[in-house]
Amino acid sequence: MGVKVYDIKGIIFGLWLFSFMVLDAKEPIEIGCSSVVSSKTQECSSLNPLTASSSLLNDNEHNASTSPLVVNITEKLASVTVMHQNHELVIERVGKDHAHTCPPFCIQPLSIDGVQTVAELETLTFIEALKEKKGQLLIDARSSDLYNKSTIPGAINLPYTMLSNKSKYQKEVLTLLGAKQAGTRWYFKNIKTLLIFGDGAEDIQASQAIQTLVKLGYPKENLLYYRGGVESWKSLGLTLY
Repeated sequence: MGVKVYDIKGIIFGLWLFSFMVLDAKEPIEIGCSSVVSSKTQECSSLNPLTASSSLLNDNEHNASTSPLVVNITEKLASVTVMHQNHELVIERVGKDHAHTCPPFCIQPLSIDGVQTVAELETLTFIEALKEKKGQLLIDARSSDLYNKSTIPGAINLPYTMLSNKSKYQKEVLTLLGAKQAGTRWYFKNIKTLLIFGDGAEDIQASQAIQTLVKLGYPKENLLYYRGGVESWKSLGLTLY
């Protein structure tokens, strides 16, 4: 099934970003770059925590206990204790496998820096308006590998690493979004409205993309956050490309 894309500028923008990611073999973009694990920066040459296969950890798994794998809820929150029917219970989080630990797979907050959070119906309304509102873009902030496997129809790929201050593509990306630079400052007068999503509620990629844009001065009213992402979209039986 193909994706009907209405914004020609969006197509050009997406192809431009894709060409940089695929053709520039001298400096490949890895989603592991700039990600944070235990407050230490993940180097590009290190194991990517977002795409690492659990098969790489088989040696450790042989020695692991058969008990459920308990992981943090957020980077700073391990559990919550509550009294329930006169019993003290501990609310914990069981990880999917030994590759899904927190960080980086921590539960993301509902709202990021005051940016409006949307769900599926609002996202569908946004997609419908793409054919009329040329100033809107649906952004998949995940890695190009994940984007190429499946994405929400109408989305273009903008990996969050390309917005990083360490990325050589940051200036070009912001310029294509409508921003203008004067000296070291960015001005966002005639910029596009972005609806940004990642894999889901435990995915840092969309939230980090939004946090970076807000820190750069991107107007919050021009940003929307679909927290459910691809996993929520898929769980409701909606079409993926």
